[in-house]
Amino acid sequence: MCVVDKDGRGLVIWLCGLAGSGKSTIGRALSQKLREKIPNVVYLDGDELRDLLGAYGYDREGRIEVALKRSKFAHFLSSQGQVVVVTTISLFDEIYQYNRETLKNYLEVYVKCDLEELKRRDQKGLYSKALNGEIRDVVGIDIAYDNPNADVVIENSEQNNLDKKLDEILKRVTI
Repeated sequence: MCVVDKDGRGLVIWLCGLAGSGKSTIGRALSQKLREKIPNVVYLDGDELRDLLGAYGYDREGRIEVALKRSKFAHFLSSQGQVVVVTTISLFDEIYQYNRETLKNYLEVYVKCDLEELKRRDQKGLYSKALNGEIRDVVGIDIAYDNPNADVVIENSEQNNLDKKLDEILKRVTI
């Protein structure tokens, strides 16, 4: 159970999953729901934060480097009492370990979605381009990922009942 307390201790809710799994949809809705109860919520979207942090490669090493920066930024904000909702691919053991060692009040959420469903959705054209050899460095296609041992696993192969998915996360948070 993660607790947001009156002594300024914040919280980091880290939503990770493959591209197109629904992390951003869940993260935005979660942030909104949290803001109904507390004002100090910051939402850090993986793509938007990547733009702010600058150019990093999309290979495994570049992804780990930007994920560590993302984690450090979330730590900085949470240490000042902010509740930080992060959505990111970051499906690597190095990141899971770093977060668990560094982030004091941390909830890891794996937004799980079957790869076949992701290929069907293919919102950004990543999977079809990677499978056709047009692009490289797509996690789940030519970059292997590590399944997290997450505190919460949200099965999101079917995009329905967002409120139920939010409740699964929020029952692990005390405000």
